[in-house]
Amino acid sequence: MLNENTITTNIREGKMLLWTIQHVAAYKVLLETGRLLANEKYLFCEEDFRFAYDWLSEQMKNRIGIQPDGVKYPIWAWYQWEGVRKRLDMRSHRYWGKKGEPIVLLSIDIPDNRVLLSDFDMWHNILNDGYLALYEKDDIDDPCEDEKRKSWENVFNIDIETDYWHTPKSTQATFWELKKDWVLKAEHFISA
Repeated sequence: MLNENTITTNIREGKMLLWTIQHVAAYKVLLETGRLLANEKYLFCEEDFRFAYDWLSEQMKNRIGIQPDGVKYPIWAWYQWEGVRKRLDMRSHRYWGKKGEPIVLLSIDIPDNRVLLSDFDMWHNILNDGYLALYEKDDIDDPCEDEKRKSWENVFNIDIETDYWHTPKSTQATFWELKKDWVLKAEHFISA
């Protein structure tokens, strides 16, 4: 049985090492059922941002495939934080959720064809319903809706260096489901 001391060091080719922070209740569902799906009522998806989450879900369908039945939104994880591909430092990431709430940092190994990577800082431009230019010279003051929506696809340009966006980059990962078999390690924390 998987516990916080379980770790697998054999990460296979075609897999992607990611880190996700989950509530203990979600982790228990994963252990009991063998898979975790995003529960819409626990998402950080306020009504003001639902359009952005809906857009991302459509992009995921087009880029990595249709979601399983009953799934509307993805699970989120980190591919890299501030340019570094390593386990999250929970001294700075433990402010997730309500203070005093038990959380779990999962190190996961997911088939790379089931993951969509995007730029964390650029994602906030989409949440604010703005035009997403990669370079200052390409910015548009008053784009039409089609131009704006098309510009949002720039969020997936994670390898482009630009002085218009923060570096070092933080890259987020989204995927439709998390299978228990993909978990390498589970570490328990209390949200600060």
